[in-house]
Amino acid sequence: MWNILSSLIHKVRKEFNLAISRLPSVRLANAGYVFLSFSIMSYAASSYAVTITVSIPPLAGMIAPLLGDEDRVEVILKPGASPHGFQLKPSHLRNLQNSDLIVWVGSPVDSWMQKPLANLHTAELNLKHLPGIEEYPVRQGGLWETKHEHTHAEVHAEEKGEEKGEERDHHVDEHPHEQRMDGHLWMSFKNTLLLIESVSKQLQQMQPDHAQLIQQRTQAWLNQLRQSNEVVQNQLQAVKNEPFMVLHDAYQYFEKQYQLNGVGSIQLNPSVSPSLKRVAELRARIKEGGVKCVFKEPQFPERRVLAVVKGLDVKVGSLDPMGVVSKAFQQKQQQDFMFYDQFMLKLSEGFTACLQVEN
Repeated sequence: MWNILSSLIHKVRKEFNLAISRLPSVRLANAGYVFLSFSIMSYAASSYAVTITVSIPPLAGMIAPLLGDEDRVEVILKPGASPHGFQLKPSHLRNLQNSDLIVWVGSPVDSWMQKPLANLHTAELNLKHLPGIEEYPVRQGGLWETKHEHTHAEVHAEEKGEEKGEERDHHVDEHPHEQRMDGHLWMSFKNTLLLIESVSKQLQQMQPDHAQLIQQRTQAWLNQLRQSNEVVQNQLQAVKNEPFMVLHDAYQYFEKQYQLNGVGSIQLNPSVSPSLKRVAELRARIKEGGVKCVFKEPQFPERRVLAVVKGLDVKVGSLDPMGVVSKAFQQKQQQDFMFYDQFMLKLSEGFTACLQVEN
């Protein structure tokens, strides 16, 4: 919308300047008309509704409370879809082209946004590039804080779905000391606050007539999130020492924020099932480490978790790093995402329900 409006103003200015140069006898009258036209357009530019497109639902949940009734937020990744291996459709590209602002993580999680954004001239915010962002290295090996250490080659082979002894890609050991960062940046409470403040500043620039109102919405929303953070902190206090395992390592930032005791992940690559060797290691870790719960995710087949826990005395819980909402929720709320405070609380409830000690 902003791009269309800017182009329209430029076109009108050019056409009126041309008309004035050809009609000198009415130059003053036309100049006055031009001034009036640009005054009207400037007013429209300062008060128009904005459309923000985000890559994944949690980003929408962060920024939606900042928007006015006429503003819209569009989500590329719809409920139930996994960001891993996702491909954009022509309809997604049209949404991006019609956006006033695009917000994405900027990590491998939504790397499918990188190519189309390189060809657009729309304003964008990249979470990964915000100053002061909190980042942690990827946890290697899938079994954390154990005596067994995987070599760099073994980790990469597992990530590519290859069994030990099979021919490995020649790129496996090309950069053995390169440190990869965990791309699930939206799971960090600190990063969430940084993104909200950055989007707020962008909105105030785009809607200067509403700047004070946007500031008020921003402060109220940040206060609400800080209160939710305290609630989650209290909820998880009783289970923070209980060992658990996850389907894939999407929760490191959340774990560190609330000092939870994650001991490993079933999958090193979300798109590849674990090898038989890995399943055996995981089952041994569950037995030896007193793992209380193994968490599945709605975006992936349940059988990947059930194959690991079959016959073991361990509970199966559910966590969702995308914050999937039901069709009933979508129809009632008229949105396909949950607000970020609800997202935090739902994660907390998922951990607590499975890890709490039964009397």
